[in-house]
Amino acid sequence: MKTILFILTLGAGLALAGTPGRARQLTRSYDVAYLQWNNDVRTAPNDEAQNAAWLRRPDATAAGRKVWEEIRGSLKEAWALEPAAWLLTNASTYAVTPVGVQVRGRPPQSPVSMIREAVRKYHLQSPKLGPYCISLTHIQDPKSMALLETLEKTNPSQAVRGAAALGLAILHRRLGGGKRGMGIRQQKLRTAIMSPDLTVGRTTTQAILKDELFRMANLNLGTVAPDFRGVEVDLKKSSLSDSRGKITILFFWNALMPAHDQSLALFRKYQEEFPGKGIQILGINMDNPLTLRRHIAEGNVTWKNFSDSTQSISKLYRIERWPYVYVLDEDHKIRFAGEPGAFVKITADDLAKQLTIRKQAALKNPKIGN
Repeated sequence: MKTILFILTLGAGLALAGTPGRARQLTRSYDVAYLQWNNDVRTAPNDEAQNAAWLRRPDATAAGRKVWEEIRGSLKEAWALEPAAWLLTNASTYAVTPVGVQVRGRPPQSPVSMIREAVRKYHLQSPKLGPYCISLTHIQDPKSMALLETLEKTNPSQAVRGAAALGLAILHRRLGGGKRGMGIRQQKLRTAIMSPDLTVGRTTTQAILKDELFRMANLNLGTVAPDFRGVEVDLKKSSLSDSRGKITILFFWNALMPAHDQSLALFRKYQEEFPGKGIQILGINMDNPLTLRRHIAEGNVTWKNFSDSTQSISKLYRIERWPYVYVLDEDHKIRFAGEPGAFVKITADDLAKQLTIRKQAALKNPKIGN
């Protein structure tokens, strides 16, 4: 009987154990499909072809589930670090979802928490943790920063320490923190600049570093927002600069974003309240044009929108998650950046009031406007 139980246990263990070859095949299969899909959308000859191409988007959640099933029994093995980083980067929604069953009174854990435990237990000194450090910036996990700080201080690899510093710079940017946060970001980016370049999925740490430096120079509060030219739903072309002189809210959104219905309802309410205040909403939508037109036809979307199915505008603004909002003053300087919420309306209303006061003062005393 004991022999039978041992064989069954061994068989179960073997079934759970994955292999680097199968994990690599799964991640590469998705990457090839994603690149092909992205190219099909970008090069589609017309609207109809682009709509059809968009609907063929590879399923990241399904791919993430397969990768997790392959690596979950092998997290103490060094080879599992690369597909684990791929999972957090490409299937972040699945990675933070509790999976499995309750064990010893503990609720089911998410892949990200189990991977983090394995890193702390088995891999803190590994020279292969660079991609994992960057992958932690793709998830909403409050424990990521503590782990990155540990890796920056203790990992023997300069490349890993640099990747950890770069990850910390990204997380501090998202947290804000005013001048102190800016100082920490600059310090971490200096560390990253001095570190060797690493390949991280479809990019490199140096490419990510350049993005962060671009954000610091062009997308910080008080900087002038980058101009862009895009196509509206009626195929009319216009530019952000065409709206100079108005308080402008850039609303980056799509049909698959979290809290989709609530965000659209919030902006419909804003659209009702803003007329006459010198405030306009410009949506930048990454769905296929057919989906965007349906939203407009059904009355779910009542503001002007640019179709950004190829994500050229989203990439210019380095959008990492949706929904996301920039509030610009009349000179298009960035005054707020973040997720939709009360601060969007408060900031826009305050900027509009200040603009009205300045205009009224200029009318009374023309020298003020000169």
